[in-house]
Amino acid sequence: MVSKRHSAVRDMDTAYKQQREMELDVARKKRRGLVKRLSALGAISVVLALIGGVMLFNQLTLASEKQEQKVALEQKLESLLAEEQFLEQEIINYNDPDYIAEIARRDLFYTKEGEILFTLPKTSTD
Repeated sequence: MVSKRHSAVRDMDTAYKQQREMELDVARKKRRGLVKRLSALGAISVVLALIGGVMLFNQLTLASEKQEQKVALEQKLESLLAEEQFLEQEIINYNDPDYIAEIARRDLFYTKEGEILFTLPKTSTD
């Protein structure tokens, strides 16, 4: 009789254990599913963060290059404006007969009637 009693308790104990193990298996599966979902979400977040970082770096590099180009073009514009102003002054000067006469005397050695031209050698700084 003792053996029957012992086996009855075992059956009850075994049924409880099986139920408890099933509950624990379900909880483990839920937890494993949660871990997998969170891992996938984390991996996707890391990939998106890396893509965003690369894009941000590329944009900053491009902006820096554009800024350098802008500075170079502004300097070129400044020099062209100075050259334009110089050339406009030259146009005004070449429309002046006195200026043309001065250039002709200096560069082409022209003289007015009755003038005598003396050319001196350039002094060297030996």
